[in-house]
Amino acid sequence: MCTLTILPRSSLGPSAVDFRVAFSRDEQRDRTPGTPPRFEDHEGTRSILPRDPQGGGTWIAVTEHGLVFCLLNVNPRAHDPGHEGGLSRGRLIPGLLPARSLAEAGSRLPALAEAVRRPFRLVVSDGLGVLEATGAAGGVTPALGPLEAPFMRCSSGLGDHVVEPLREEAFNRMLPAGARVGAEAQDAYHRLRFEDRDDCSVDMSRADALTVSWTVIEVGEAEVRLSHHPAPPRESPTPESFRLPVARGSRRRSASVVDG
Repeated sequence: MCTLTILPRSSLGPSAVDFRVAFSRDEQRDRTPGTPPRFEDHEGTRSILPRDPQGGGTWIAVTEHGLVFCLLNVNPRAHDPGHEGGLSRGRLIPGLLPARSLAEAGSRLPALAEAVRRPFRLVVSDGLGVLEATGAAGGVTPALGPLEAPFMRCSSGLGDHVVEPLREEAFNRMLPAGARVGAEAQDAYHRLRFEDRDDCSVDMSRADALTVSWTVIEVGEAEVRLSHHPAPPRESPTPESFRLPVARGSRRRSASVVDG
């Protein structure tokens, strides 16, 4: 239950930011809150990420190499008992953080995904390309493509097929391809509430679940910035901000195709 958007440089207009990621996290009301973001070291790679104390993993992270990692659940129409149990999906991202490129992240993913049973969608971007991988029951299918226009993915416990059309229509209207929409429009999208359909809103709320936080990551040539808002957008929370220098010699590489 989440909404992810990515704006490439071409959509941001004049800016020192190479690309901008926003992620709204929706969760059950009785789930233990995530811990605040912190700096971590993974095989010599510095990262910033919050943690889910229940599963031990995370739903979003950024590294000193300018890679942003995001994880969404996948909620199919029909229940499959083969998708029960296994390693928490949130443990995928920490295992990928040492990667220095999208291709390396893709090559590390299959071994990690073998222990994950529940359906997931992993999205990794370096601002030039997007590695998108869907998996379940120990298998995973990755694909690598260019980031040339605003990008959106979402999920919902109501069923992805229920919520996605509404959020996608609003996304295409508010953040159209080929336009310089800017950060303000991206933030406005993540604050969006549909009249009479709060359960499907981007900033959603229903009896058993709600948007619990949202995180913005901006990646530039010299540093990455993460701003974590520890409450729903409708509450206008004050963000916690973090900065991390980009590692010297880091270069974003998206040209290689990752085979599934």
